[in-house]
Amino acid sequence: MKPLSIFYVYYHSYYDMPIHVSDVIEELVYQKDKVYLFTAIESSLLKNCSWEKCVQIINIPVVNIRILNRLCYSLLLFFLLPLWCIRIKPDFIYERISFSTVVTVIISRLMHIPIVSEVNGIVVEELKLAGQSPLRIKLTKICEWFSLNYSSLSIAVTEDIKKWLIKTYKLPRNKIETVTNGTNVRRFFPRDTKTARNRFHLPTTGKFYVGYLGTLTPWCGVELLIKCAAKVLLEFPDVEFLVGGGQEPYLSIFQDQVKKKGLQNNFRFFGNIPWAEAPFFISSFDIAVLSIVNLPSGTSPQKLYSYLACNKPVIGSDTGEVGEVLKNHNAGLIFAPGNYESLGDCILKFLRNSKLRNEMGQRGYPVVAQAYSWNVKVKQLKEIICQTLNCQGFN
Repeated sequence: MKPLSIFYVYYHSYYDMPIHVSDVIEELVYQKDKVYLFTAIESSLLKNCSWEKCVQIINIPVVNIRILNRLCYSLLLFFLLPLWCIRIKPDFIYERISFSTVVTVIISRLMHIPIVSEVNGIVVEELKLAGQSPLRIKLTKICEWFSLNYSSLSIAVTEDIKKWLIKTYKLPRNKIETVTNGTNVRRFFPRDTKTARNRFHLPTTGKFYVGYLGTLTPWCGVELLIKCAAKVLLEFPDVEFLVGGGQEPYLSIFQDQVKKKGLQNNFRFFGNIPWAEAPFFISSFDIAVLSIVNLPSGTSPQKLYSYLACNKPVIGSDTGEVGEVLKNHNAGLIFAPGNYESLGDCILKFLRNSKLRNEMGQRGYPVVAQAYSWNVKVKQLKEIICQTLNCQGFN
């Protein structure tokens, strides 16, 4: 495949570059594609990205007032994106779907340039879980319907999302494909456990560490660790639960729950873990936990592959891709989604059997490198896009 010219459009209201977006861009650069990034993320934050000097960044300034932020971004994008399309006609525009995708879709139609919309979750369901207003949910559905129906192609990260979108928005089946998530094996690979624990000021011996790294949102099930802790500690009092993630108000809620249960000595909350430190944080675990609940969107969490790539035995809820991967590759244990008793039983099973932990853990990296790295996933993504849109770069 010849190198592609890609306009990657990404709005993010939290002034941060999510690791998923960064890793995909890094892989595109690694595969010699030319990437132009249109984003509202502050330039200073992009300097931490390995690819920052290899990508043409078009930074879109916004008003730092929540109600005006997205409006300002959308208006500036409406003027800037067409100018760049005239200057450098890309093979396609790529955008993770959001409210502003409506603007990008209109521009793509006017400029006769294909647009590919990525869908990472069922936003409507997530908004309901977060208690958002019916008006916001309705506006979201209208924007998504327009963006998806007028995109050249949509990419869903799970089959369940694809099925939901087809049913809800009456999308033609030939306009949506599935490419699941992966991880960056240039960053996530087995590290020395002792070195990793020293980085986080953890005792290197005499403790068992059960860890979680990711978001703390309600659908990630972190509270299950707190609920099952008493059962685990009754048999293994030297267990410590390590939690990486800093979203509020969830972090404070979990800290309060731990305090009320008198578990302060057995839980450590590290807040947000920088990208560069994430592989070391995972490498400090004896057991890695992925406790996501059942979602209509299914699951394809990057953290699963990051855990596996670090050769950690994984306990995952038996839902979506998590359960499938762990069962198919015998790389971890599964528990009933949302069931803290079942999670506790799995933790105890691993703690009692070091041989089982080691055997399952060692299967992780080879599995990820072969089938679930971003190298594999981005190649798959480009082939689907080029075959569907008949890009000139596809052989």
